[in-house]
Amino acid sequence: MGQAMEFVLVLLLLLLVNFSKGHAQNINQVLDTVQAFYENTKSIRAEFEQETIHPGGQRETRTGRVWIKKPGLFRWEYLTPEKFIVISDGTNLYVYYPDEKRVFVYPTGRAISSQLALGFMSGRGDIRKDLKVESYISLTETLWELNFLPLSSDSHVERLTLIVDLSTGEVKRFAVWHKTGEKVLVKFRKLEYNLDLPEKIFKFVPPKDAKIN
Repeated sequence: MGQAMEFVLVLLLLLLVNFSKGHAQNINQVLDTVQAFYENTKSIRAEFEQETIHPGGQRETRTGRVWIKKPGLFRWEYLTPEKFIVISDGTNLYVYYPDEKRVFVYPTGRAISSQLALGFMSGRGDIRKDLKVESYISLTETLWELNFLPLSSDSHVERLTLIVDLSTGEVKRFAVWHKTGEKVLVKFRKLEYNLDLPEKIFKFVPPKDAKIN
């Protein structure tokens, strides 16, 4: 359960980091573009594929869809192979496993323990204060690889890698290395920004027959 939540927090961070159109001339220009983008992004809707590689080499793949709305609202629906939902209404965070009829409830401030993720999600983050550029390389004329180290002492993330296409302005994929040894790879599809997402998407009422933890 704890590792699943860490994956969700990192996904929140990286979904809110993107690049506007145009060719960046240097890393400082790229970072300025990142900061400007998430400060002006109010909501996101996307589909995702997440592959987790465990320390022993075991691999598992999940797919689903996500809605995010500032400040502090999100809904992650994992669809395959196991269905479960992660919702934040800004006050509480709910993790619901329908097959098991089980709900986990956490105060948002406690569940989102990483200030790194919280800052970006709430729109108060600063990429220069929260992340350190470890290295970067231009893979092609438009494709860049950016490697970051988190500066927050409470982060459960060891390092982050983003592959971005500067011709479209989208993060094509990213990788996250956790201090516990897991590596998470995520690809996004059908990204849409600044939609008028209704508040009901982020509301959750536990079913009467669900066990609440």
